[in-house]
Amino acid sequence: MSKHTPGPWTTRQQFANRWLIEKDQGTNDAGEKLIPLCLAAVHTTILEVGCGERDAEANARLIAAAPDMLGALKSAAAAIGDWSRPTGANGMTSASLGHPLMVAQRAIYDVIAKAEDQP
Repeated sequence: MSKHTPGPWTTRQQFANRWLIEKDQGTNDAGEKLIPLCLAAVHTTILEVGCGERDAEANARLIAAAPDMLGALKSAAAAIGDWSRPTGANGMTSASLGHPLMVAQRAIYDVIAKAEDQP
């Protein structure tokens, strides 16, 4: 089983109803931007995965799982928020901002914002 193309991936609109999901290939030794590797082309409600990419099946599975992953991230962020609310009469919280779960929650919110195109 092949693995998906590592990120980061970006999106860009190619035509009115066609968006591309690409991996930035960086630059060559001369500093020229390399042609992006096409991962998928989205036509309204049809998704074509591949563009010659040898890991097309793994990329397609990852893209297909994205809505479920977004839902799971929202649930996880909410659960962390419930856990970290002030407790007791003195208003102390059960977590500091540096706690690993709080760091994870901030990363989760960043991913959710990226998926929902929020600043």
